[in-house]
Amino acid sequence: MQVAEIFSSIEGEGRYAGELAVFIRLCGCNLRCSYCDTPYALTDDGSWDDLNPEDIVSRVRSFGCERVTLTGGEPLRTDEGSMLAQRLTDAGFWVNIETNGTVYLGELAKNPRITLSPDYKLPSSGCGNSFDSRNFDCLRENDILKFVMAEEDEAEVRRILMSRKLRCGVYLSPVFGRIEPSEIVRFMQSLLQDGISMRGIRLQLQLHKYIWDPDRRGV
Repeated sequence: MQVAEIFSSIEGEGRYAGELAVFIRLCGCNLRCSYCDTPYALTDDGSWDDLNPEDIVSRVRSFGCERVTLTGGEPLRTDEGSMLAQRLTDAGFWVNIETNGTVYLGELAKNPRITLSPDYKLPSSGCGNSFDSRNFDCLRENDILKFVMAEEDEAEVRRILMSRKLRCGVYLSPVFGRIEPSEIVRFMQSLLQDGISMRGIRLQLQLHKYIWDPDRRGV
């Protein structure tokens, strides 16, 4: 498997933000988002380690942390990513998968040691309409659906929240450097005025970009 990096840090976002985790970043992605913050992991022609699943599990175990985040790139673009996630849970780890939601998540949703964190791509990403709509029904209470928003994305987020009954948490995150977090708060207040239940809907900031330089790798 082509692995861009494996490192230990805090979860910068999502259900377990602020907790220590080991990150496995796989190479390659089927999308090209306008605000991508990991371009070094997008293609297969960069620098990577060629590791088999046992190598990866061994390296993860060396950090002594039970929580793992599988990310990319897009970690589920090949079957290898799903198999690695299952292998990690078999080894006793709790796995969070950061995915763009273009791959059907039904089989992974059957594993109670996996948390799914798909990112619904909005118009500002340049990759709208890429989400596999079957995934809405896959998401469980412990999963999250993430929206990375700029101002022009408000109508699409409102449409989804009004038309879908979601069991999972909903995390609204500003496109870093393009919209102030206070604008997300204003948007949330407008959702409440529209009669949308705000239970489970929250503002999310990428903690690692405030603790370290936003372009720093390995954090």
